[in-house]
Amino acid sequence: PLSVTDADLIDVCNRLNDTPRKCLGYRTPAEVFRKKLLAQMRYAG
Repeated sequence: PLSVTDADLIDVCNRLNDTPRKCLGYRTPAEVFRKKLLAQMRYAG
């Protein structure tokens, strides 16, 4: 059986979230998420 560790999953997630996307204007998903999160925090706070 294939064994996948937590570290393996974290690595894959980080690589996906740090890869620029054409559909996001060549920004990374992490960048877009942080920007939206900060905007929401400013609005709520």
